[in-house]
Amino acid sequence: MNHELSEHEGFVIITADSHGGMVDIHDRRPVVFPPDLAQEWLDPTTPKERAEAMILHQGEPSEIFEWFPVSKDVGNVRNDRPDLIVPIGHPLV
Repeated sequence: MNHELSEHEGFVIITADSHGGMVDIHDRRPVVFPPDLAQEWLDPTTPKERAEAMILHQGEPSEIFEWFPVSKDVGNVRNDRPDLIVPIGHPLV
């Protein structure tokens, strides 16, 4: 298996301050762009001011996400199991 990355491979996770439905879960939220905006954001010729405005005003709203409680084990970075995304039957208190 070739583990060398080309200049076109990799990923980025963009976060912003939480608001709306996420503020009670975490102080940061993921910024999700449709493909055309993601390409624009990644384009090195996109001005910094435009990229910042995209993060603040053009990411998908938190209302598009499905929310459900999961195990507290999710909060430990050493845990890496598929069952961590399985909804639990009761809200965490």
